[in-house]
Amino acid sequence: MSKRIIHSYARGVHSIDIPDDPGQSVVAIPEPSQELFDRALVGWERFTSVAEKPSDG
Repeated sequence: MSKRIIHSYARGVHSIDIPDDPGQSVVAIPEPSQELFDRALVGWERFTSVAEKPSDG
């Protein structure tokens, strides 16, 4: 059984089916993977290398 949500401002737009217990479709990950940390580090290093540095004067 699922609930159907239709907002009044969304007439003509398809509705969304959600389970009665929203938690049943959520899967918790105990901790981020090493791959995710590595990708985040690469992205952070790329960001900081192109970020504008403040001037000393």
